Formats: sequence, structure tokens, C-alpha cells
Amino acid sequence: MKLENYYDRIDQYHAGELSTGDRQNFERELGSNEELRQAEELYRLSLSALDYGVEESLRKDLKQWEKEGNRAASGGRIINFRRSIFILGAAAAVLLLVFFARPFLMPAPSGDELFASYYKADDPRIIRGGSVPQNALTAAKKALAEESYADAIEDFSRIPEGDPLYVEAQYYLGHALVGLKNYSAAKKAFAIAADSNESKFNEKGEWNYILTCLKLGPMDAAVESKLKTIAQDKGSSFNEQAREIMKKMK
Repeated sequence: MKLENYYDRIDQYHAGELSTGDRQNFERELGSNEELRQAEELYRLSLSALDYGVEESLRKDLKQWEKEGNRAASGGRIINFRRSIFILGAAAAVLLLVFFARPFLMPAPSGDELFASYYKADDPRIIRGGSVPQNALTAAKKALAEESYADAIEDFSRIPEGDPLYVEAQYYLGHALVGLKNYSAAKKAFAIAADSNESKFNEKGEWNYILTCLKLGPMDAAVESKLKTIAQDKGSSFNEQAREIMKKMK
């Protein structure tokens, strides 16, 4: 579609410069000529784009440049500056539409992408490590910090259920399992921490449980409900991240 082929008639129509008969003919043609209709729509979009991005002082300059441009000649050809501004405005309108529509046209990120964006392993060296006696937990934390995941998993697994350090061990076991990409087992370990009464680990355990569920996908109604609860709880440490994920999933 060549916009310049239609510009003069469209411009005259919008400026009220057509006779009654010509105006009626133009409107009838709008209903039957798809190319003319698209050009007319783009003309209106170009005006909106110019209104959006051009200050009043610049508009005055454009009018002056138009007068000067229309008086200029190049090889006997009159330069229609106003026509050029229209075409530039049309291009600007298309760019604006692409810019504002892009977030709505982009597909929602996958659970795998969301996990990669929001998962972050805790540093086991700065949480309780110094106050815990030399035992399987400290050895496991050291291995986890050194990314020796198989050794960390073996040491964390030595701490039995009922031990005072069991919940903490399960929480870090989840991170070690993530390190080996065993997300199903990590999900179970994080679930134990999430269901515990230990405030240091239940909130973080639940958040990492949700992330591993996103990674494994698809997210079921129960997990989505947990995510919504966190997104609505402004007191949660993960409120902002949960709201971001909910927004991205729409």
C-alpha cells in the first residue's frame, strides 16, 4: 500500500476541503476500498502519534517549514513537506502501537523460565553454621557451599526426622537437590520445611516449594492458591516476587 497515493484526498477530507459530492463519494469508497480504508486509519493514527510526541512550539516550526518546503523546487518538482510529515507520523504511529502492544503480544513465560528468574539458593555459611556443633549438618553445609552437591545430600540425609536440626537439614537438602537438578526430590524436601513450625524455614521452604512446582509444571490449583496468598500478603518476604509472577502468568 502506497500511502502517498491516497494522502491528498484523505487530507482534504479531514480538513473539510472536499465538496459535498466528493465527500460522499469518498465515504462510499471507504466502505468498498480496503486499501483506502487502511490508509485513512493510518492517517488518523499518524495525527495521534504527532500529538503524542510533538510539542506545540515544534508544531509551529513544522508549519513554517511546510510553507518553505512547498516553495522549494528540485528539478521542477515541488517538495510537499506536509506529505512527508504525514508519512513520518504514520511510521511513528506504527512504532507506538508495536511498543505498547508488545507486552500483550508476548507469550507468558514458562514455569522453567520463572524458576530460573526467581530461584536463589541461600548461602549455608551465614545461617546458623557457626553456632552448630561439628556434625553432619555443618559438614553438609560446607559441601553445599562448595557445590559438592552429592556429598551435601549424603550428609543432610543422615539427620533423622525428629532431630532438632531435621527441618533445617531438609531445607538445605532441597537446595542441594536443585543443584543436581533433581527437582522432584527437592520439592519434597522444601515441602517438609514449608509444613514445619520453624519460622526461619517455613516461609522460605514454601516459596522454594512453589518455585520447584513451577519448574516441574504444570502448576495445580493448590500451588496457585499458595502463590496467590503470598501475592496478597504484604507482610510476606516474597510478596513482591509473587505479585510479579502472577502478573507474568496472565
